[in-house]
Amino acid sequence: MIRRLVLGLAAGTVLAGPAHGAPSLNDRMIAAAKATPVRAIDYDDDRCDDRTVARWLADLTRPQSRAITWTAGRCQIVGPGIDAGSRWCVQAHVVLARTKGASDKPMVEVFFERPKAGRPGPAYAFRGLMRADDGLDMTRFRRDFEYDWTSRFKPAPGAVVDCPKEDDPG
Repeated sequence: MIRRLVLGLAAGTVLAGPAHGAPSLNDRMIAAAKATPVRAIDYDDDRCDDRTVARWLADLTRPQSRAITWTAGRCQIVGPGIDAGSRWCVQAHVVLARTKGASDKPMVEVFFERPKAGRPGPAYAFRGLMRADDGLDMTRFRRDFEYDWTSRFKPAPGAVVDCPKEDDPG
């Protein structure tokens, strides 16, 4: 069997399946989280912001971040008073240029409904975790994560979108 497999690979046989080229569910979830409009996870808090989660996070965290890495799997920002979570979450880990120690690792998480037919369900929730200016904070809303971030770092221009009030003509 092994000899046939080696000979088949040498002859140019293409192996199909999830391990060989097809994206995994976690890869699909990461792509979906990055492309999710932030409005989808803002709990009806219309902020006139049409950015994706990936664009919003990059805009907010530059220039204080060196990178943003993405993982998927069981929800991590969970606990009493916040949520029990599930197995369908995507985490964006912000790698800071200058940390306040080993535990200084900001993260946001996008919660998804149960996958169907190998595709992620709709994104439905946002969670954030970071060391704000006044200590470690776990948040349920994007606006609160932005507040934590800007309490510690000066935001880049355009990072935080403030919508005009409905009665404001301009």
